[in-house]
Amino acid sequence: MGFFVSSIYSTCISNSLFTISKTIKRIFNNCSCWLGVKHFRLERYDAHDRIFLLPPCLYDERIYFIYFFIDRIFTQKFKGIVSTLILPAVYVIMDYITILTNPSGSYGTLVHTQSALPLLQIVSITGIWGVTFLILWTASIINWLWDNSFDKKKICSAFLIFGIPFILVIIWGQYRLSTKINSPTVRIASINSTKEEYQHRMTSNFDSLVEQSNQGFLRNCKIAASSGAKIVFGRETIISLPVGKENNFIEEAKTIAIRDSIYIGIPINVIPAKNSIENPENKITWISPTGETLFTYHKAKPTYPGECDSGDGIIRYFDSPYGRISSVICFDMDFPSLISQAGKMNIDIMLVPGSDWKEISPYHTYVASLRGVENGFNMVRSTLKGFSASFNYKGQLLSSNDFFKTDEVILYSDVPVKGQKTIYSFLGDYFAWLCIIFFLSMSFDYVNNKRINIQKK
Repeated sequence: MGFFVSSIYSTCISNSLFTISKTIKRIFNNCSCWLGVKHFRLERYDAHDRIFLLPPCLYDERIYFIYFFIDRIFTQKFKGIVSTLILPAVYVIMDYITILTNPSGSYGTLVHTQSALPLLQIVSITGIWGVTFLILWTASIINWLWDNSFDKKKICSAFLIFGIPFILVIIWGQYRLSTKINSPTVRIASINSTKEEYQHRMTSNFDSLVEQSNQGFLRNCKIAASSGAKIVFGRETIISLPVGKENNFIEEAKTIAIRDSIYIGIPINVIPAKNSIENPENKITWISPTGETLFTYHKAKPTYPGECDSGDGIIRYFDSPYGRISSVICFDMDFPSLISQAGKMNIDIMLVPGSDWKEISPYHTYVASLRGVENGFNMVRSTLKGFSASFNYKGQLLSSNDFFKTDEVILYSDVPVKGQKTIYSFLGDYFAWLCIIFFLSMSFDYVNNKRINIQKK
């Protein structure tokens, strides 16, 4: 709820300090609400000082000035409470376009400033667009009331049209969180690297010590199986192998999978041949308890150019006694349009190898958890240099450990084996399209009235 506090604070301050024209005041009010969000984001998640934090276009405030300028133009024509819908609708439209086209996906967007789970449950219905809409609508409502000197009739209108729906969203979210998940659970072990292994991998992709680390992963698979884990996987690229050694390693893993009757997910960094111009492979291969190779998924969204070649972006899965299981890799979870496949496939559990850095931890793992709320799947994320955690399909934390605060390399999670079909997974980005339709209809009305007024003159 921090954003709503900052929205109110920013609006109050701007109206107190500025008594100039209403046009400038309105634009400043809404701009200051946006600046309040940026301040809140930095305060909430600590030292997000890397460019990766926000999509590049979000650093240009002129783009956001356009939103507020459009809002002001329309509110000169539409004076009622309907005018408060212009800003959130335009913002959602531009956010939708940005997320679809930007290489950073949804990372750094307004929805990820929020941590209140009752509010975030709405994304299972509207996707992230519903939360973004509510944030901007809050700012717009406050500004509208201020422009109308907090007239009692306007306050009543705002309560009926904005306040009651908002309260119902929170009540419904709290109810959804309080309902019990009637599903058995499966124990999943996610394996990380030690700090020493990580430091060495920074200097060498493959040598005798890296080979020892690779074997350490297999030993940890055995330990996890002896502790009751039925599904085991590792953090992103936990295995590093040169071309030609991959098959032998997978055969070793198959032996363990068969002996211990477990599913094993092997995240592999395949090193190109020396002097090759090819990029490394970044993928995960899944093995069944019968030794069958179930599927191999390649990372679809490389974090930076040259990290690896992009995969085909087709999410794969396997059916098991523990539900329908799938995997994507790290940064893939920042792209709602990519992960929406999981909702359509009725994925129950998403297992995500990841790798972060201190400045974006634990933020990035919570960003990933929101994809589960949208699409109705449970999630486990194993994260090098970051926050490893498991969540149910409501976004509730089940288990966690922090790479920087523990030396434990195995995280055990008892995860529900059934997900939940969501409205968003069925209807997709319909809410964003409703905003588009609303704005186009308002634009048509605005232009039509302009034309009629010109003809009268």
